[in-house]
Amino acid sequence: MKKLNSVEALDKRNELVDYGFTVVPEVMPESLVNQLRIWSDNILNHVTIDRKIRYQGSDIFVYTERLWTEADREVRPNHFPDPFAKKIVDLPLQKEVCSLIGLECLTPDDVVIILSKIGYGPPLYWHQDFMKWNSPEAATPWPTRIFLSYYLTDTIRENGCLRVIPGTHRKRHRLHDILPDAHSAEIQEIDDLSHPAFANYPDAVDVPMKAGDLLIADARLMHAAWPNQTSQRRTLLLAWHDVFSFPNPPSWWTKEIPEVIKNTGVSYERLARFRTPTSYIK
Repeated sequence: MKKLNSVEALDKRNELVDYGFTVVPEVMPESLVNQLRIWSDNILNHVTIDRKIRYQGSDIFVYTERLWTEADREVRPNHFPDPFAKKIVDLPLQKEVCSLIGLECLTPDDVVIILSKIGYGPPLYWHQDFMKWNSPEAATPWPTRIFLSYYLTDTIRENGCLRVIPGTHRKRHRLHDILPDAHSAEIQEIDDLSHPAFANYPDAVDVPMKAGDLLIADARLMHAAWPNQTSQRRTLLLAWHDVFSFPNPPSWWTKEIPEVIKNTGVSYERLARFRTPTSYIK
């Protein structure tokens, strides 16, 4: 990867803030991409995927060993520790890129999720992944929760590339009012692909990527994926991170701060797992 200069890094930051996502090319070395493709294929070949996960493709959670030790969990086919998780989360070039962009207080969950679309697998429904819609944190004009992800093969529409609706992390879209909560039983049980959760929208854009490109996206962004119309598996590795220290803005923030953020006290509402968008998004 060619190191980002200050202008390029600022452009990536602005894309993340304005559109809800940005792509940085060639962050993961090709040698590691190849290792991870073999590693993930081996895992996927030995795990049975529940039908309810068919739209996501898979739901395999790989923990860093440091988190696994703290969590004291029981190994299951789709929950286990592996040294590769740390390699992904602590990837040096990734850390450098995030620092250049200005992603302060970046804190990983220390879990890597393997999301793989089988050959001829169905589309992924439109959804957003934010879980604090009952908190003023939902109203921040900067991200507070992001995912960093890599595809292990080049993606285009034919093999199920990402789709996004730019700006939906901060601006209300009609999907906010009609979609079931992300990954809920209600949305997983939809069998009609003409449902609005799978529809095409005029403001949606495809995000084709090369293997090893880094995607940085706001959890509030409305996103989906096309069906895989090829015979080859299409695998994605995703790691969630907290970023910045709410309610404090980024050190580089010079724009207006919403009053609801300014007035947030130390004991602001923190009820967990509230996925339904509220009036915090206009």
